[in-house]
Amino acid sequence: MRVHLSNCGSISLMDAHNFRALDVLIDPQPEPQLAQALTRIGTRDGDSHVWLFPQVLRFLAGQAADSAWDTGFAAMLAYAQQHGWVNGQGQVRAHITLAAEDQVVSVADFKAAMRALPAGISAVTTGQGKDVAGMIVSSLTSISAEPPMVGFFAHSASSMGDTLLQTGKFVANVLGEEHSQIIASFLSQPQGEARFKEGRWHSSEHQLPVLSDALASMECDIVCTHTLGTHKLVVGKIRKSSCNSASPVVNFNASTHKLVPLAA
Repeated sequence: MRVHLSNCGSISLMDAHNFRALDVLIDPQPEPQLAQALTRIGTRDGDSHVWLFPQVLRFLAGQAADSAWDTGFAAMLAYAQQHGWVNGQGQVRAHITLAAEDQVVSVADFKAAMRALPAGISAVTTGQGKDVAGMIVSSLTSISAEPPMVGFFAHSASSMGDTLLQTGKFVANVLGEEHSQIIASFLSQPQGEARFKEGRWHSSEHQLPVLSDALASMECDIVCTHTLGTHKLVVGKIRKSSCNSASPVVNFNASTHKLVPLAA
């Protein structure tokens, strides 16, 4: 049984049916990120061991309805108890295994690949009154129709991060050809009211900034956030939406492009 702490921010359990071994595999990652991840699964014991919460192992295994697995897991804990590998808090001791390397592409190669991916452009807005905030994203994506949810990614150090989480709501405004000045304003002006001087903005029922002539505006309640690498996934349940006829634009190769229909 092996808990895997990836440097993407995810935690998973491998070999869930192997009750003869228990360790924590750790990808190369900054110490602050590692320390935070370890607190989610237990208590660090020096550089080579971790005291794990058994309930976390049960959750990660996803075997709650499997009586055979539960019997094997209980036997593993009993064996660990006999050998002094369970502390007074009921945590079980596990070895730390450090992954030697992380075979991934370079940042430059990653950016080059992403520049080849066309994506729609949206202005995500939040806050009220003088505390409005917004950012341009090309990561807005559909997540679910029942219930209706969309999501986007924001850098963990985003200037609108605090306002977004404090408000607990956002509006995803899908932009079109006529919104070039809005894009320029959001990308060049300081965070706050200055970004909203361009465009036809109005306040929603919850006083959130909504772009009146957006291709689509979706007013959302934040239902989930999750940090993955340098970015935070923000998921919202759509409470209200509106649509307008307009020509979309896409982000491609680090610039904005119009769409031209293919000839019949």
